[in-house]
Amino acid sequence: MARGKLGGLLALVGIIWGAYLVGVVFSLDLSGFGVQPRQWERLYGVLTWPFVHADRTHLMNNSVTLVVFGAIISLRSSSWQFVGLSIMITLYAGLGVWLLGRDATHIGASGLVFGYFGYIMTRGIYDGRISSIVISTGVMLLFGSMIWGILPTDAQVSWEGHLFGFLAGVVLAVRSKSSR
Repeated sequence: MARGKLGGLLALVGIIWGAYLVGVVFSLDLSGFGVQPRQWERLYGVLTWPFVHADRTHLMNNSVTLVVFGAIISLRSSSWQFVGLSIMITLYAGLGVWLLGRDATHIGASGLVFGYFGYIMTRGIYDGRISSIVISTGVMLLFGSMIWGILPTDAQVSWEGHLFGFLAGVVLAVRSKSSR
């Protein structure tokens, strides 16, 4: 049962790692698949940016929290809901960065990670179920310091991706509650 529910997450992580390995093995610069704000010819980046990572450390840092948060969401929803949520967070956050981000190439799955974080936090507030509140509280206690990632503290970090990812997760959690 759990393995079936985690299928979407496992596929997502596999694609992210696969893209990284293709770049390494063939010495490819995949940064062209990142979000380049307000560049019409690079609009596709709003869907491809989570699959591109600068280096192994970047990939590992995103992978750990992506798996933790993704598993929490996957185990509490259907595979299709997880995939849909992941696509919508990627798209909303990517469009936010494309429209309002600073002139830099924005890459990495951290926008998606922050989207999952915002989604889990907001579900804990809006869902009303004790289990959602407990999970949200646990995530906040263990990962709450992540919230500082939405502030512009490092020029090499896409804080805009973090911010718009988080906001996308919040909006989608509120929307999922109102559509029930």
